Amino acid sequence: MLKYSTEMYLKEILASSTYWLVLALLLGTEYFAITQYKEDLAFVEVLQFIAIPVYIFLVAVPFFTEDRVLTFELVMFRDWLTVPLARMLSLLIALLPFLLTTIGIAWGMNEQPFALPILASTLFYASLVLLITVFGGGGKVYILSMGALFMLPFSSLVLIQNQASMGNTVGGLIGYLTYIMSPVYGLHVHNSGVLTISASAGNDVTFLLSAVWMILYLLISQVRNVKPSG
Repeated sequence: MLKYSTEMYLKEILASSTYWLVLALLLGTEYFAITQYKEDLAFVEVLQFIAIPVYIFLVAVPFFTEDRVLTFELVMFRDWLTVPLARMLSLLIALLPFLLTTIGIAWGMNEQPFALPILASTLFYASLVLLITVFGGGGKVYILSMGALFMLPFSSLVLIQNQASMGNTVGGLIGYLTYIMSPVYGLHVHNSGVLTISASAGNDVTFLLSAVWMILYLLISQVRNVKPSG
């Protein structure tokens, strides 16, 4: 049943022509940014503030369902855990075309150090959006997800630029929070000396939080599905 439900969700994500069109546009924009500009900043900004948020939103939209749709799926699969687990697995699998190609572009253009931050950022925001879906469906999930995907990385950008303009560095807890919200951009400013934390430690914390979001998603979904709202 888990295999069938995962395939069903995955087909819903990947079968759309819109999905492949948006994916091609995002990857084309990344390639243009990394090949047409000498410094990596253009690639970093396109990836962190546009490509990753847009792609995650694209593949997560099928899960922004109303409670009545969720109830129907629970009745159909007859297992409280199958639905959230299938959604999580299908979302992770749907990340692969974007991740493999993006990391391949970075690797091919001698930007190998960005591979882990790309993976960390994508998993962090995908798991966070998945967690947001347990709080219902419809407009509020769209708003919360867009806020998380676009405003959190942008707030990191604003903080870093403000500190850099004053000649300050960012470290400690604020440094880690800044890195977690935008690992790709975080590595760039770390290399420039503005962010003074360990980039490898920042990646580790980001991966850890991603795992925490996924576990919370499964646990909260289990409780919510047994006692659905409304």
